[in-house]
Amino acid sequence: MSKRASAILFLLAAGSTLLPGPALTATPGQARLENIRYYSYPEYTRVVIDLSREIRISEKVLRGGEGGRLFFDLKDCRFALNYPRERMNEIRIAAGNLQRIRIGKFQTQTIRVVFDFDRIGKYNRFYLTSPFRIVFDIYRQDEFVSHARQQASDDPPPATAKVPGEGVPPGTAGGGTPSIARQLGLGVHRIVIDPGHGGKDPGTVNRALGLKEKDVTLDIGKRLNAILNEHKDLEVILTRPRDEYVPLEERAAIANSNHGDVFISIHTNSAPRLSARGVESYYLNMTTDPRAMEVAAQENAMSTKSMADMRTILDQILRNSKISESRIFSQCLQGSMVANLRSKYDAIEDLGVKKAPFYVLLGAQMPSALVEVSFLSHAAEARRLGTPEYRQAVAAGLYLGIIHFIQSLGK
Repeated sequence: MSKRASAILFLLAAGSTLLPGPALTATPGQARLENIRYYSYPEYTRVVIDLSREIRISEKVLRGGEGGRLFFDLKDCRFALNYPRERMNEIRIAAGNLQRIRIGKFQTQTIRVVFDFDRIGKYNRFYLTSPFRIVFDIYRQDEFVSHARQQASDDPPPATAKVPGEGVPPGTAGGGTPSIARQLGLGVHRIVIDPGHGGKDPGTVNRALGLKEKDVTLDIGKRLNAILNEHKDLEVILTRPRDEYVPLEERAAIANSNHGDVFISIHTNSAPRLSARGVESYYLNMTTDPRAMEVAAQENAMSTKSMADMRTILDQILRNSKISESRIFSQCLQGSMVANLRSKYDAIEDLGVKKAPFYVLLGAQMPSALVEVSFLSHAAEARRLGTPEYRQAVAAGLYLGIIHFIQSLGK
């Protein structure tokens, strides 16, 4: 494949063998394979390949038999000195339809990576930058039918459609026509809450008050979880229930593997301009808004000059993304959060719903949103974020937004 990296591929493969290669040290200018990570669940596996610089690949599928093999070459690439030795030749996974990953020297300066499957399935591939990563989302064959139906549950809006909030009624996919999710009466039962950052990643820090974004978002996430758990028909999953580091790539994988119906990532905001304040919500899409790009850069832990690299990723994956439902979901969260906070506090600025390329939302197969619940860089808002009362008000607002979204589906 070239640029159609997210196309659905059916694996009908068998194939050849691959001789494992010895540990190789990199010379200056060569790419280094630094790690191969995976997040494996019964129906879904996400594999992340960490590299020192950009490498573009073309996968090949070996057909035949009941299983199959997908392989690709990392050209002009050597193992990094700190590459885990236990993953030098083979990584056994045995979950879903992916059984193992084999790594070896194919040519003098080429590393070949082979995925071995035991049944027909599908996968998506895309790139992330700073640092450079190749990400594969791999599904079981029996998950393909449900996944395909889920993808059909939402239509991307027409190119000329207005954004809700600009004259389009909530619950419509574009020019006033209800989205397919609403036409089919699809509901929300499983909610995935993602408290931003965690562990070694503190997020934004207000040193004057001793507040860390990771602590604030976890507390709000737990409060939201407690409110939602009062509904016997709703199930809640936290991507991190404690102060632990969860890579950005794993968060959407958790939502997908647990068949989440909606995904909400909770964050606090910051800005160089210390007077900046307010509440805003985002859904995944490209943007030309400098402020939206700045926020995405902060949450992606990357520089804004790398934002251009995201266009290739999003051009590939957003064809099947839940754009219109994510936009509506973001609107419901934003409106309810602002209204609830304004009922209890003054000077709550509504910064609106925006679009931006957030890594944490990439690959999520359900309506998803990222909320910035206030500014830790603003003195007054930071003091509020430090209180249980304000965090509870934020959580209650998000809860009301989720209920509003469920009601907009006719449930």
